[in-house]
Amino acid sequence: MHFRAAAAFALAGVASTSVDMYNPPNINYNTEHGIVRHILDPATQNTPLRFTQQHLRPPPPRLPSVFDIFIGISSYRDGVRCGFTLFTAFSRATHPDRVYVGVVDQVLPTDATCLDEYCKLATSHWGECKFKSHITIDSHDALTSTGPTGARHAQQQLIGDEEFCLELDAHSQLITAWDTKLVKEWVRTNNEMAVLSTYPMGFEYMHAQDLTFRDSISTHLCRHMHRSSADAIPYTKGSSIIHDSEWPQMAVYFGGGLSFSKCHAEKRAVVDANMKWLFYGEEYLRTMALWTHGYDIYSPSRHGVAVFHNWTSDPHRIHFWKDTPPAALNAKYDQEQQTYNRLKNILKLPFQGYVDMTDVASYSYGLVRSVDQFIEFSGISPTNAELDTHRCNQLHWVPYARPEVVEAWVPGYHMHPLAPADISPSQAAMNNKQVQALMDLLVNATSSTSTTHDLVAAGKQAIADGLSQQKANVDELLKQVAALTSLSNEWKQVKNAVVQDKEQRWTELLLNQDLLKKMETQLKQLTEARKKDSSVVEMFLPGFGIAGLVVVVLLFVLVQTRRGRTQYHQVPTTQSSLE
Repeated sequence: MHFRAAAAFALAGVASTSVDMYNPPNINYNTEHGIVRHILDPATQNTPLRFTQQHLRPPPPRLPSVFDIFIGISSYRDGVRCGFTLFTAFSRATHPDRVYVGVVDQVLPTDATCLDEYCKLATSHWGECKFKSHITIDSHDALTSTGPTGARHAQQQLIGDEEFCLELDAHSQLITAWDTKLVKEWVRTNNEMAVLSTYPMGFEYMHAQDLTFRDSISTHLCRHMHRSSADAIPYTKGSSIIHDSEWPQMAVYFGGGLSFSKCHAEKRAVVDANMKWLFYGEEYLRTMALWTHGYDIYSPSRHGVAVFHNWTSDPHRIHFWKDTPPAALNAKYDQEQQTYNRLKNILKLPFQGYVDMTDVASYSYGLVRSVDQFIEFSGISPTNAELDTHRCNQLHWVPYARPEVVEAWVPGYHMHPLAPADISPSQAAMNNKQVQALMDLLVNATSSTSTTHDLVAAGKQAIADGLSQQKANVDELLKQVAALTSLSNEWKQVKNAVVQDKEQRWTELLLNQDLLKKMETQLKQLTEARKKDSSVVEMFLPGFGIAGLVVVVLLFVLVQTRRGRTQYHQVPTTQSSLE
């Protein structure tokens, strides 16, 4: 079990989303400075960054019509889960008869073995321990274990003449048609030297009904743990998530939980058996060994997700370092220190103390690309850990420093194009086939271009229709604004009329008040005059009696009558009237 279990493989909260073919693949992750987002372009990843090298490419993949697959597993006292892993490999493969397994089974006498547990499941399913002859077991005493590197070295020795090699943890399971799915994904890297590798997702991401995967995400190894000093061993921080993952993505880290490649990668980049007790840094060393031998790591896309891992926490989980006998602890400590010094020396990192470099030359580190190139490619600084950088951006293929090595391994491949005089008839025939293949691609591209033109034309028409609709919406809005403006003007007119009417009524009210005051004055005067007349009557009334009162009233009426005639019936005093 590797650090990836403790590195918090955090897929919780990542929702399943529908795939949008127009969304580019991208990686998001949190840092102390905020969220970092990288847009990826895997179509360019096999093209070198340097302009003068952009015509160079890795060797294209070669796929025989019939091939076998070897599955390698190093199991440490994990027989029950190991047996289940083997059962899913055979029962869910498209061609189980082409699958072969080699298990380094590290057990104690009382432990369940991987083969026994597989046979239980196989017998229950098929009535017999089917494919048992396809399984090779290399059994070891668990108390003699010195860590994963020794087991993986022994695992490589079990490989036969199979074409492809799949490396798994003992507590994994595979989905339906995993073999054809992985091969197709490997071909899509367009690189004979490709190694598909990552930390697989947990069991819960596999669709239970048909044992398939339906999400649009994939896992990717691109970040490392923070190093406190330049002599600290680099190791991966855990999985990052690629959203809208459609193509294999070039990566900077190998993951021990899943590795799929041509078997020549396992045979050429051999695991260092002298790295006893190596745990942190084991996968970084494996990445370096593969990369400096000319191999490139790619994380599978969502289309290549075929393996799932049991990430559940088990308080009874057995670790190889916990089973070390007390008498061997001192020797373990010394061997561990020498191992890490050996690793630091290979990586050209500072170290202190004794170092054992036995047989280091036999592992040919730096055979095709240099170790210095790998350190730079991985984003690690050998002098200042503060200069380390994550490598989640789009990576690009690095041409071989010694292309002749790969050219010898892959007959017919030439990293630098040959001059015409150097081309043999057989090579010319091969080139003609390649030209024909390119012509077919051009025909397809032309068809795709025509389709693209149609899409562009449709897009332009859609934009024009949208603009027309927007113009109609604007015109309607302008009409509504004009109507509102007219209504506002009418309201202002009504308001002004109301104000004017109010002012007029107020003026009339004031005039009426003046008139009332005048009428009150006249009424008072009339009242006073009547009072005077009444006083005169009262003066004469006692002496005249009733008869006198009657005479006075008649006189008063006579006087008023004459006044009225004089006021309302005067004839104009013209000359004719006087005559």
